[in-house]
Amino acid sequence: MTATGADASTQDAAAHDATAQDTAARDIEDLLADLQLERSGLSGRGPDPAAGRAARLSGGIARLGLSRFVAELLGDGPPVPATVAVLDLEADEAGRRASYRIWRAEARSAAEEVWRWLTERRRTAGDRPWWCGESALPLPADSVRRLAAVTAPVTDLAPIAESWGRTAGLGDGVEEYNWRWLMLGKGLLGPSAGAALPGLDTLLGRLVEQARGHGLLPAAHRVGLIRRPNTPSMVMPVRLPGHSLLSLPTAVTPVTVQYLQHEIAHLAEHAARPAAAPLAARWSFDPLRSEGWALLLEHLVTTPEPLVRLGLDEGSAAAVAGFLAEEERFSRGLMAADLALEAELGGCRGAAGALEAAAAVIGRTGLRWAPELLLMRQPRMLHWRSYLAGYAWRDTVLAGLTSRFGAGWAGRDDAWAALLRALASTGSAGAFLRSLTAPPNSPTPDPTRSPDDRRPEHQGTTGPVGGSTPARP
Repeated sequence: MTATGADASTQDAAAHDATAQDTAARDIEDLLADLQLERSGLSGRGPDPAAGRAARLSGGIARLGLSRFVAELLGDGPPVPATVAVLDLEADEAGRRASYRIWRAEARSAAEEVWRWLTERRRTAGDRPWWCGESALPLPADSVRRLAAVTAPVTDLAPIAESWGRTAGLGDGVEEYNWRWLMLGKGLLGPSAGAALPGLDTLLGRLVEQARGHGLLPAAHRVGLIRRPNTPSMVMPVRLPGHSLLSLPTAVTPVTVQYLQHEIAHLAEHAARPAAAPLAARWSFDPLRSEGWALLLEHLVTTPEPLVRLGLDEGSAAAVAGFLAEEERFSRGLMAADLALEAELGGCRGAAGALEAAAAVIGRTGLRWAPELLLMRQPRMLHWRSYLAGYAWRDTVLAGLTSRFGAGWAGRDDAWAALLRALASTGSAGAFLRSLTAPPNSPTPDPTRSPDDRRPEHQGTTGPVGGSTPARP
């Protein structure tokens, strides 16, 4: 064979290898997408059983650092304790009370399982916070420090719940089957709520239009929409960065605009991921940055003026804005109770002691709240910490934007350009803040490489990658 022929043969082999790697990467993306869909109760599109596909692709999965994530999605290892029953938030008060009894009974029967799961997580955590295991991929070390340092006082939430209950005409707003319903804003606007609030399609269309106007959601990024009654909103990556899946509940309430904006923020984060980044980088999200970013965008639709622009009349917009401010305080209070219980569990010797500790924490909230249902929230501690730390991160970003661009920063193209640059070029909460304050002509960090604060803090085994959960507890 001539030298030229050998060179051509080598080039052909290299091209073949590159094509094979690209095909394997696409197959792995499809596998991960199907597994996450199945985890959310939906059918994937892959024709073969997921376990067999994972076995065939195991080499490529390992090279991408996704072995533990795939194993967790396949159900290898102890599952996160959860109830099958849920509170029917679309029922009337009697229906909610009936479904609540079933939900609480199931949670009570699962208390021992929850305790064993939490004990095992603490036992195997090593020198890491035990809740790091909720993330499927390594967390930025700087974000872990921020998450571990977050604090929040437990406050009396009864006055808010009682006020909501009176407005809605309920006998007792502090009952759990009522305050969870009231957190949606149901009853806030009375019988005229249907007329006062735009439809789901209208709200979503207007918010997406605003996001596109700011450059947050390129038209090339395709979004599939699924409507599921009585379910939390969530965003799931299907094939990043070109396609995401948005799942929404069907009912429209005063919090709908809030959670729609929250999910649009997650969609924007997906859409900003560079196509050239490695698969693991495109599917990995710092929960502190993700939730802080979503809370930042939520903040822009929680005052009367933007609500009027979305189609609410002035009276309804003022009422909804006031409610959203109260709802944030209420949600933060619930997550403060989660932190307080976490601190107490270290001294408990069994499930009975954990339930006693939960009851003591609940007593400080002023709410009627089943101890077993508070305990059931502990496996999601990374999520609650991400929100609580995310509020502080959001406020830091807001202060920086206001200092640099003025109080009207949300109306300035250069402010959105700075946000987009930070969103697209960094992966962690700390790096986002540094990018936001960098001069406009400074070098853009390479998104395919990990800066210092993206050092793997751990290799966890659970949690969706790039997914999101309800905008509030």
